[in-house]
Amino acid sequence: MKIRFKLSYNLVLFIICILLFVGFGIYNPAFFDSFYVAETAKMIMEIGIMSLPLTLLIVMAGIDFSMASTLVLAAALGGIVAMSTNPIIGMFVTFFVGLLCGGFNGFLIAFLRLPPLVTTLATMYLYKGLIRGLTLGNPRIGTNVSATSIAMFFGSGVILGIPTQTWIFVFLAIIFYFLLGYTSYGRKLYAIGFNEDAAQFSGINTKLVKFITYIITGFIFSIAGLVFMGRFSTIQFDSADAYTMQVITAVVLGGADIRGGKGNVKGTVLGVMIIGFLRSGMNLIFLPQTQQKIVIGIILLISLLVSEIINQRSVGIPGKNSSSVKTVS
Repeated sequence: MKIRFKLSYNLVLFIICILLFVGFGIYNPAFFDSFYVAETAKMIMEIGIMSLPLTLLIVMAGIDFSMASTLVLAAALGGIVAMSTNPIIGMFVTFFVGLLCGGFNGFLIAFLRLPPLVTTLATMYLYKGLIRGLTLGNPRIGTNVSATSIAMFFGSGVILGIPTQTWIFVFLAIIFYFLLGYTSYGRKLYAIGFNEDAAQFSGINTKLVKFITYIITGFIFSIAGLVFMGRFSTIQFDSADAYTMQVITAVVLGGADIRGGKGNVKGTVLGVMIIGFLRSGMNLIFLPQTQQKIVIGIILLISLLVSEIINQRSVGIPGKNSSSVKTVS
């Protein structure tokens, strides 16, 4: 009896995670220390949380370059309101602003049929300009907004010996795993990403699905904003700018096709872990930040090349893949 072993893309990612963890640990045993592992997890939680809704967007052939600006705007406005009211009201304001930003993106993209890339680039500068004006224009706040007690719990709290942000990420990852893989909503996302016109002709309300997905995205970004503010105690208008490309890299590295129709949450989680191990390991070997960005950029290019090779082989026609027949609005 022969046992066939299939080497899937997710399994390859898992092996890479193990190799990175063991490799950096051999180079410096401090990498194996439980405290260092916990700090590594904390360092990537915002990236992990934001990567989950972005997976839905990319599967749907969408994108959101305003994610960092949404995170900062939602958290900062919630912090400003909390200063004059109370932390609970501030938290709800944070969530509302995230929903509003996501809904605005969704309205422009779904109902006005504007291109997702250009639209979210525009709203990125819009949201960033709003928060810069708000924080610099208020003499009580200056250039920073201090974290509320709820934000501190989200970003620095501990439940049963495990950081609160880790619980949040695991909880959301489970929800998004079932949402994308086991619901009709998830199947609609794949259908839209694979071929939007065909999905619409089959009876799917593509505009509504897109709109809802961007609303969900904005809400999750606001949760990441609370975690971010609680971890760093303050927030500035450009605090999270570096996250955008790291989140996109994690999702694409996880196997999502930037043209839509392909991706899964398991791959995204593994992509986040790889980014986390790399960032932590590169800090451990004192690699300058500039060179770290070069490494991340190279990884993104390699992941795109691998994804393209897999797509071509799955179709069996060189230079052609399934996403080439769809239209993206």
